[in-house]
Amino acid sequence: MSSSSVQSDDPVLFDTLDRCCQKIIEKMGDKPINEWRASDYNSLSSQLGKQTKVYLSENTLKRIFGRLKTPKRYFPQKATRDALAQFIGYRDWQEFELVYSSAKAENKKAISTEYNNQASSTKINERKSKKLYRLIVSLGTLVLLSFVAFILFWNRNQNPDGVQLVCENPFGEVPHTAVFQLTSNKFFDKNEAFQLDCMEEALPATITGNKKITRFFKNPGVVYVTLLHHNKPIDTVSVCLQTKGWVANSGNDTSRAYPIARLKALDPKNISVSAAQLDSAGLDTKKPFLIGFSNIHPSTISGDNFSFYTKVFAEQTRPGTQCIETTIIILGEKDRHLITLFRESCVALSRYTFSEVKVTGSDQFLGKLAFNPEFGGDINLKVENKVVSLILNGKKVFSTKYTRSIGNVMGVKILFSGIGKAISPEIQDLKTKEVF
Repeated sequence: MSSSSVQSDDPVLFDTLDRCCQKIIEKMGDKPINEWRASDYNSLSSQLGKQTKVYLSENTLKRIFGRLKTPKRYFPQKATRDALAQFIGYRDWQEFELVYSSAKAENKKAISTEYNNQASSTKINERKSKKLYRLIVSLGTLVLLSFVAFILFWNRNQNPDGVQLVCENPFGEVPHTAVFQLTSNKFFDKNEAFQLDCMEEALPATITGNKKITRFFKNPGVVYVTLLHHNKPIDTVSVCLQTKGWVANSGNDTSRAYPIARLKALDPKNISVSAAQLDSAGLDTKKPFLIGFSNIHPSTISGDNFSFYTKVFAEQTRPGTQCIETTIIILGEKDRHLITLFRESCVALSRYTFSEVKVTGSDQFLGKLAFNPEFGGDINLKVENKVVSLILNGKKVFSTKYTRSIGNVMGVKILFSGIGKAISPEIQDLKTKEVF
């Protein structure tokens, strides 16, 4: 769950955003945006939520489409941009940006080529004897400029030698203000700008070598903060937001989080919260919401050799929510394992992540992961030497393997759409038998 959106003056960003908005308008029936009414925005919010699980208010959509004015043009957060891109058929915003920028470049190249061809044709008619000479000069110049541009681009996108991201206080309770700075064992330009990507847990940021910056985190868990140089990842550090046992928090969207029962420890044998507790936390239960149960602290349990078991109960339906999810997340020092399960009719929304291996139900049929814990369901996840096995209700339904270690286990999260319950979740190291 992220904080609020950002504002920007970069025309390139908004050119891409406007193109995305135009494709959304086309998908919604190509009705001119200046003729949209509340029902149109509500319809888009509903379809977007069903497809991506990100629900946006009418005012947020109006700001995105430029119909609700702000002092500076509104530019949505990455989670929202990813959802918009997925809605029109792309994996995420980065893929949409790449495809759109490539298309623009090809279009400019085609126009330039057509113009040059017309100019060449005119010169043929006027000065045929000089055509070959000028063509050779032009090609030579083009080759030289292309070579220079390639060298400049290649150098520009190299990681400045040895630059690393450091978090001064990587462990904290919730909420937590983390302090970041850049370091290197070699000389580098300390005025050069780098970018920080804090997943969806905090605003992205720009950082240079001559100052420290802070970021505020409010949800239990492990945040993998990535350092980028010209949009290329070059380093990652982890920030661990610890808990004292199992705690609960919730939210209606990606911008607000509600600690439940003041993040006090819950009974590990019966992890649940009541509707009254949700109401006391300020959560609007009339809207779709997620409940997250978290147990976060460092351990020496290997994230590549462990077994996990729990029994879960989830709602069958909830107003405004057609598909009820159950998500298990094992957080490591370097990366995470994640599996999201739905009942059979919603299995297209299922997905899994095991370190670098990522698959979604929209890309690959995951019918074997169909799971309906309305009356209770057993989840058993086993990772042995980076080979994954998933057992649902006593039946092995899935197996895969990955190559990049996630390090030691730092925490477990269990998420439900609506009110859910987990019974005695446990992680045990397969070699040392240590229990988390």
